[in-house]
Amino acid sequence: MSSILQFWDRLELWLVTLPFPVQVVIMLAMGIPLFLAVAVVVEKVANIMVDRFRVLVASRPAETGKEVR
Repeated sequence: MSSILQFWDRLELWLVTLPFPVQVVIMLAMGIPLFLAVAVVVEKVANIMVDRFRVLVASRPAETGKEVR
């Protein structure tokens, strides 16, 4: 575990010593695919939930032959 933490510390130190425009480019190159993947997953989950709720509130045909007189 300590080797992973040391690697992360070295990577972080390297990144913060770079000029700001280079930092932005690196973060966008890594972030945009991640943001797109999260957006796709959120959209799919939302579509599934909307479809399930539509089934709950869908209009049903009236049951005939069971009227009380």
